[in-house]
Amino acid sequence: MALGKNNKRKKRVRAVLLITLMIPALLITLRAVYAISMFDHVKQEMQASGWLSTGDDSLMQVKEDLTYEASYLLFKIGTVRFQVLNKKVYDSIPAYRSRAYIDSYSGIPFVNLHAVYESLTDARTFMCLFSSNSEKQGDSWVYTSYRFNPGSRSVNWEKSKDGKIITAASFPLDRPHTDGVSFFYYLREFSRDAEDRRTYVSIPMVVDTICSTVDLTINEKREPCDVAAFDFPVDSYHMSGHINFKGLFGVTGDFVGWMSSDTAEIPLRADVKVIIGSVVVKLKDIKRANWIAPRSADQ
Repeated sequence: MALGKNNKRKKRVRAVLLITLMIPALLITLRAVYAISMFDHVKQEMQASGWLSTGDDSLMQVKEDLTYEASYLLFKIGTVRFQVLNKKVYDSIPAYRSRAYIDSYSGIPFVNLHAVYESLTDARTFMCLFSSNSEKQGDSWVYTSYRFNPGSRSVNWEKSKDGKIITAASFPLDRPHTDGVSFFYYLREFSRDAEDRRTYVSIPMVVDTICSTVDLTINEKREPCDVAAFDFPVDSYHMSGHINFKGLFGVTGDFVGWMSSDTAEIPLRADVKVIIGSVVVKLKDIKRANWIAPRSADQ
């Protein structure tokens, strides 16, 4: 009996010693958890204020929605909106389906533009596989489609009005090309691959039945950029280039632009020449999950 009592007493002593030894370790663990939670709270506050990037390195993000406002002289003339709709397989090729809406504001003299552009972009090369656009002309809608044929290096082009084909053509391509929408994403992907290096690129583009290029130099210098989408200056890279064709609003010639300095490569602003003067396009609103614009330290 005495032996049994001694064994029980020893077990209780061991238990007390074990608990005594565990208390400091438990306190250290609790302090660490508290410190981590406080760090996470501070991190979230920094992200919310734009001081800290989330580290989201995805570029093509389904449901990304970017809205830009265009201004001519002192007048705001309209908006351009880019959306990544989904990812699908097109002709056995993984592709992103994206769309752009271009709308002028009502009451703007000499400007009445409403158009919808859609593109299927090769997820590997960011070159265009299929493109279409619908533009309102008076009371009618004009629809244009481009079916790119990578194998034969050609494109089938077709234009219709109110559902009736009015002209069609097929012409060769010396290499893969972008269209207006896929160019927007190709430039971002190219800039991401270049990281922060100053780099020249000539991007091929099809406009109607014309094969042309946009020539530009990215990452010329790092500087802050102010846009309506954020209440702080965004850290960005400056670029400049030349458009070798005439686009909407007579856009052509030299231009400058700014893109966010992180891996999302969000286009922030562009100043482009038109027939008379220039148009300024600035980011007005953005919907992109798990992303915070990098705040410029140069304020």
